[in-house]
Amino acid sequence: MESITVVKLGGSAITDKARDCTPNIPVIQHAVEQLARYRHPIILLHGGGSFAHPLVTRSKLERGFIEKTQRLALSETELNLDQLARVIGATLLFNKKPFVPLHPMGFVTMRNGRINRCFLDPIRKSLELELTPLLHGDMVFDNERGWGVLSADKLATLLGTQLKVGRVLLGCDVDGIYSRNPKLSGEARPIVEVTRATGPSLIRNLAREPSDDASGGMLGKATEALQSARRGIESIVFNLKRRNALADVLDGRWTPSTRFVPWS
Repeated sequence: MESITVVKLGGSAITDKARDCTPNIPVIQHAVEQLARYRHPIILLHGGGSFAHPLVTRSKLERGFIEKTQRLALSETELNLDQLARVIGATLLFNKKPFVPLHPMGFVTMRNGRINRCFLDPIRKSLELELTPLLHGDMVFDNERGWGVLSADKLATLLGTQLKVGRVLLGCDVDGIYSRNPKLSGEARPIVEVTRATGPSLIRNLAREPSDDASGGMLGKATEALQSARRGIESIVFNLKRRNALADVLDGRWTPSTRFVPWS
């Protein structure tokens, strides 16, 4: 099988994060149209955005099982994520892109917030049959904490270590990673490339930035991209809302973005 590309549709781009459970249909449609023209193996991930993060944060689900009242919030989160996956799936179907939805809660477990076990045969078989696996960031069971958040970024790293992944493309709502939050600071400058030498300082800078993202925000994204770089996998963080940006990164053309250079 030829090298696989992991594509993540970030929740900040494909949902309206100011309104619970509101998809950004034009962004989803444009992203899927670009994917439908690509003729090589893809694993498609998506974030939860407003379908998951507000409820997860309000109910403190990211802290694990604390009290019984959280159980309904867990159920609602799973239902919400399924609804978003259905919107994306219906758009894939409309564009004649064969896919199969797979839910991480059913094939990944964690221990103390770290991935413990996973069963990836359904993903492998999907790719063999030229189906696009459609996955998302999810709540998964944790052997110590009861449950925890498995971000789509962390899932991308897992797939990179276990499958023949050549690159990871992380779509968001800004032109890559910045020195500071570009939505809050006029002094933010874009970071075009991250190397083995510059990675640690980037993580330190991002750790100082506030975030209400239950899955880790840009800090989580950069941390996982560096993990992939250590394993020889290129990652590119780009603006999914920018017209044709996904097609550009898929085909190796330049678009405003941040590239994590593989170490080996």
